[in-house]
Amino acid sequence: YALSLVKSDDAPNAILKLSSIMRYVVTESSKEKVSLKSELDYIKDYIDLQKLRLTSNTIIDYKIIGTIENQKIAPLLLIPIIENCFKYGVNQTESVVIKIHITIDKNQIQLETYNKKVAKNISELEKTETGIINTQKRLDILYLNNYNLDITNTNTDYKVLLNIYLK
Repeated sequence: YALSLVKSDDAPNAILKLSSIMRYVVTESSKEKVSLKSELDYIKDYIDLQKLRLTSNTIIDYKIIGTIENQKIAPLLLIPIIENCFKYGVNQTESVVIKIHITIDKNQIQLETYNKKVAKNISELEKTETGIINTQKRLDILYLNNYNLDITNTNTDYKVLLNIYLK
């Protein structure tokens, strides 16, 4: 919306990314499993959309390592962890790095995220931690005994390491 108000050249691209994100959520979220490629395309669109609103103070260290074959994963499982990076790790006046590394093996996916906790104006209502709690519940239901989730949450840093063993 803000891009369209200032008639930014980024507005058409932002609309395409948002459209792709919305289509994915509507069509794929009710499925038990989706292709890993589709899930990673959705994540890339989300990150690209976030980049449009960020200043040069924010560096996104986003990498996908490994080969995508025909692996399947539960939809929208990784995104709450990635969303938290942008929710708590971005401050327009401070230089920050957000790390999002995804490593893929034939039968495993690893998500590693890291961000400094710099967001200052988040109300207690927004700090519900519902995303992480729901993600843990979904992991327990969908990947019981086939995942490891390690969260390091200090006063200054937030790091997540999630390994999912794909069936």
